Amino acid sequence: MGIELNYLQDERKKLQSDFDTISSNIEKTKKSLTTQQNNLNAVYGAIQQIDKLIPMVDTEKKDTRVLLNEKDKAVSASLA
Repeated sequence: MGIELNYLQDERKKLQSDFDTISSNIEKTKKSLTTQQNNLNAVYGAIQQIDKLIPMVDTEKKDTRVLLNEKDKAVSASLA
C-alpha cells in the first residue's frame, strides 16, 4: 500500500492555494511599502520646504524691526 494519487492531488491543491495566498500578500505588501515610501518622500519634501521658509520669516521680522526703529527715530526727531 502506498500513497494514493487523490491524496497527493488534494495536498497539492492546498499547497497551491497557500502559495497563491502568500504570493498575493507579498504583492500587496510591496505596493503598500511603495506607497509608504512615496508618502515618506512627500513629507520629507514638505519638511525641506518649511526649513526654507523659516529663515524667510526671521528675515522679515528683522526687516520689520529695522523699519519700526527707523520710524521711531523719525518720530522722535520730529518731536524734538
